[in-house]
Amino acid sequence: MFASLAVELVPTARMPYPHLVFWLGITTVLLGVAIRRYAVWTLGRYFSITVTVKSTDDVVDVGPYRWVRHPSYTGGLLSLVGLGIAVGNWLSFLIILLAGIVGYGYRISVEERALRGELGNDYREYATETPYRLVPKIW
Repeated sequence: MFASLAVELVPTARMPYPHLVFWLGITTVLLGVAIRRYAVWTLGRYFSITVTVKSTDDVVDVGPYRWVRHPSYTGGLLSLVGLGIAVGNWLSFLIILLAGIVGYGYRISVEERALRGELGNDYREYATETPYRLVPKIW
């Protein structure tokens, strides 16, 4: 809602080249969706909308999980970045990005706690081997 309001309330924050920016944003959204779909497909039967981990589950360390521990969230956050770009307003972009970082940051902390609690040493080893949560070489 705040991102939508920013477009109207702060028109001076418009990004240049609106048509180009819009299509760049849409392309980024689609890339994020593709990354998320690949991550969900890789998880297969282990995927769930809610954070659910059983002690009998295995650590998945193939596909995009070789590079980051939460590639599905990487894709989701990238889609939000694309949405922020497509809106074409710097303030809207920042609001959407901040909301995504806060939301996914919280979700990751909940999921990491559950995975460490249920999968124990297997997940700790994976986390050591794959130290990045969302973006390789960054975080």
